[in-house]
Amino acid sequence: NVIKETVGSQDQISAAYGGVNHIKFFSSGSFSVNPIVVDLDRIAELNQHLMLFFTGVVRTAEEVANSYVGDIDENGKQLRTMQKMVGEAIAILTGGGSLEDFGELLHKAWLHKRSLSKLVSNQYLDELYSVARKAGAIGGKLCGAGGGGFMLLLVPPEKQSDVKKKFEKLIHVPFNFENDGSRIIFTDQQQRYFEEEKSREQNQKSPFIELNNL
Repeated sequence: NVIKETVGSQDQISAAYGGVNHIKFFSSGSFSVNPIVVDLDRIAELNQHLMLFFTGVVRTAEEVANSYVGDIDENGKQLRTMQKMVGEAIAILTGGGSLEDFGELLHKAWLHKRSLSKLVSNQYLDELYSVARKAGAIGGKLCGAGGGGFMLLLVPPEKQSDVKKKFEKLIHVPFNFENDGSRIIFTDQQQRYFEEEKSREQNQKSPFIELNNL
């Protein structure tokens, strides 16, 4: 209601809390965050199986989300199926089974998600995903609303060099899970900046300039 956009809030909640959590959203607008107890070795194993790539496709998440939120009743079956997969994913992570099962679940969830709207994926993204699967990825998904942005893949460590080779023109983004969430890393209790804040309010600053426009 504040930014007047059709976007989710799961990313902000995940970043704020950190760790591996089961996040539930309620029709009232509230939410709950329940930490999932997962062995540290299991978390490290999962981290070692995940690869993140920037697809090179820039999109507006709101536009993609609007394409299927409006048909939420029609997409109810797919959404309920995806919701049930959350329990399956938690069971795999907290159990001792192969993470390839988690990858297969990611793949199934992606097939359901891409069926929500023609804007969730396109021929280029479908080809990227197909190439990744043929190179050894078990499953994956486009992060956020879809339509572009970042692609997350679950790839056995011994197959990751093959995927990197196929995606050599894409940006690979190594990452690790963060347990602490958002935090203030610097605060100066002795110095306040009232004059600077007042100046910013009274004087319009130069707008940002795209590098390509220089």
